[in-house]
Amino acid sequence: MSDIHTAHDTHREDLLQEGLTVLGRYTHFSSTHRVTFSQVGDRLAAHLERVDGTPIPQSDTPLDQKLAHLKDQTVVIRPFFLPMANSPWDEEAVNTFTQVDFDYAAVLGYGVNPEGKAYLKALYFLPTDALLERQQPGEDGAYHLPLATYYVHHLSLDPRKNFARFLYLAERMTEALEYQYDKMGYFYSNP
Repeated sequence: MSDIHTAHDTHREDLLQEGLTVLGRYTHFSSTHRVTFSQVGDRLAAHLERVDGTPIPQSDTPLDQKLAHLKDQTVVIRPFFLPMANSPWDEEAVNTFTQVDFDYAAVLGYGVNPEGKAYLKALYFLPTDALLERQQPGEDGAYHLPLATYYVHHLSLDPRKNFARFLYLAERMTEALEYQYDKMGYFYSNP
């Protein structure tokens, strides 16, 4: 994985930490599966587990048999950075990619306060299939995505205080991952 952070772009690291905090607020809302989030390099990771303690590879449900093909039952999440106000940073290079090696996308919409510090304003969390729907690589072989168009995948920044349509995020994720596996026969992060 490439390092998306440079000395003068520490705002991305701060935004990743804020995104991780927001996603962590969904961990406690689980039914069959629970998801916990962490940062791995310049990516986020979501570890799936069954709430009954049965290891996913040992479960006999059709869904878990598919999730068993995820390396360590961990979903790779690629961050994208979306300025939602005037920004001193150019995010084009960091948001452009050629290799689809992630299962989910976290679009971190941010503002910039008067002191010049970035802060998280919105989090759009969507499966790679939804991110790539009707998108093709450009002539340079890279994807240049219209990040401001994924508002239907908006998560509440605090699900305990504001209405959260996707409160049971683990269930939503496992459904999307099952679709990905059924469609592709593999997961993008683990072909």
